[in-house]
Amino acid sequence: MVALPCRLTNFVRAPALSIDAVMTNSQEVIATSRRAVEAFVDTARTVPPARWAIPRAPGKWSPGQVTEHVVIAYEQSVRMLHGTFTGSAMPWYQQLFARRVGLRLMFKRGDFGKGPFQAPDFIRPPSSPASFLELVDRLEAATRDLEQNLEASSRKPGITVGHPVFGQISLEDLVHFLFIHTNHHRPQLSATAA
Repeated sequence: MVALPCRLTNFVRAPALSIDAVMTNSQEVIATSRRAVEAFVDTARTVPPARWAIPRAPGKWSPGQVTEHVVIAYEQSVRMLHGTFTGSAMPWYQQLFARRVGLRLMFKRGDFGKGPFQAPDFIRPPSSPASFLELVDRLEAATRDLEQNLEASSRKPGITVGHPVFGQISLEDLVHFLFIHTNHHRPQLSATAA
């Protein structure tokens, strides 16, 4: 029996699970994440090229910037996983609050809740977004890297990632957060595509 790291959605430690149960859960997380990324890309594909770099409204990001923001979130997550993230982190006590309260509520609800929210500097997109094809390639590469690491970690649970906002979280929780984050931004693309 292998003990799983405590899920933030539970107030008590998860019971010990067999390696088969851990693998199944990781495979579900991978499949769910992959569907979210595919749905996001499909929605981004519907944005007319002439609207790609035009903000949805004053003070809002363009569809290209929204897409690049999601891509950067995945790329930075890969850097966090590999220990090459160089951005600044929140103080430990803010991370503790963000992890125990913010992330727990987010996982329970399945969304970000009501905003307004401001993206941390380390995942803000540039003012001129890259092309759709370039961003899709980058998103697929980062997603593939995270999926491979999650699959490998399911064989030896307990891998954590030092997140600059949430502190130490499991790789599974990181992918779960990215799923919610990606789904949060997808409607911003369809509002533009109309």
